[in-house]
Amino acid sequence: MNRLLPAIVVVLTLAVVALFFLHFKYHSELKAISSQVVKDDTISKRQLKIAYVDLDSIQEHYDYYKEKMTDFEKRKETADRDLNGAYQKIEGERQAFAQRGNSITQLEAENFQREYTRKMQNLESQRKSLENDIQSEGVKTMEDLRKKINEFLQEYNKTHGFSYIFSYSSGVNFLFYKDTIYNITPEVVKGLNDSYGKDKPKK
Repeated sequence: MNRLLPAIVVVLTLAVVALFFLHFKYHSELKAISSQVVKDDTISKRQLKIAYVDLDSIQEHYDYYKEKMTDFEKRKETADRDLNGAYQKIEGERQAFAQRGNSITQLEAENFQREYTRKMQNLESQRKSLENDIQSEGVKTMEDLRKKINEFLQEYNKTHGFSYIFSYSSGVNFLFYKDTIYNITPEVVKGLNDSYGKDKPKK
């Protein structure tokens, strides 16, 4: 038993020495790796750059959006004119029927009222259908607008290197403060219009 004690002490001593060796060896290696990762990390090298785009200005100056809004207004005016014309026609028929006065029989009055109600219901259905169509196309236009802006900014940012590009709108504003020096809207509008001009079908 007494012979084993020195042997155990030697083994433990060697184990402690080995642990110290491994600790300092791998500690220095991990430190070197960590330093290299930080050194190679692009975020640590890059200065934080922020910009914003004014959506109100884009809607005001972007040709694609302006043309779409003009089309919507024309469609709305045409729809209103057609619906008003149809209503005036039905109302004219009602007035002409009412002018017959006492010569109108009970059966004729009932038939006319039934037909009048049907026409007015059809007219209301047409109005709702037109409104839904215009609204759906408006939603699609806004989605297309967002897609076009996103696609342009992805290309634009390859040479400008912004970390974040925010959107600003007077209607929906999440920016409490904005410095106009970071406003890239004019460049974005110009780029969007140039791109739209190339893709626009020739008349």
